[in-house]
Order: sequence, then structure tokens, then C-alpha cells
Amino acid sequence: MVKKFSLMVVMALALFLTSGINQRAEAAEIYMGNYSDGSAVYLLTNSVAIRSYRPYTFNCRVRAGYDYLNYRFFAVNGSPYYRNSEGYEGYVYGGQSPVAANIYRYVVNNY
Repeated sequence: MVKKFSLMVVMALALFLTSGINQRAEAAEIYMGNYSDGSAVYLLTNSVAIRSYRPYTFNCRVRAGYDYLNYRFFAVNGSPYYRNSEGYEGYVYGGQSPVAANIYRYVVNNY
């Protein structure tokens, strides 16, 4: 009886461990809009790193053509604010960067 139970436990454990071997996480690129120069911008979903949910702060990476940029989102005076690796920054909903607003909105709604 004990041998049968042990065998079942070992078989279940082996099945559990081998079931995840062929599964891979695919990175998705989600379209976020265009920069003023016309470059299409794609959020790399595997790069989103949530730091806090209250206030919503996170880091992420986007692809614009052949360039990759890092974004950091955080709160300033209670409002969402962004800064990217090219030095651009501002309030998310200030109207200066529709791409930043789309990134922020996408992450808040999906993470």
C-alpha cells in the first residue's frame, strides 16, 4: 500500500516537473502610437517591472524602429509622471506625449 502511494507521488511529481519544460514565455510587442518623427513605438511586455501599485510606479522598455528606450513612471504631486532614457519627461496626461499616456494606460489596465 505504501509502495503504491509512493509510486503515485513520484509519478505525479515527475509529470508536474516535465509539463513545464516545453512552455516558453513569449515576449509581445504592443503598439503604443507614434513619436512626432513618425516612428512607431511598441511596448515590450516582458520588460514591465511594477515597483508599486499605490501610486502606480513601474519601469518598462519600448522599441521605436531599431532604437530601444527605457521609461520610468512614478508620481509627482500625486499625478503620474514619466521620464525616458532620451531625457524626455513630463506629466503622463499633460498632452506632451500621447505615447507615454498610452503606455501608462496599458500597464495600469493590464498588470
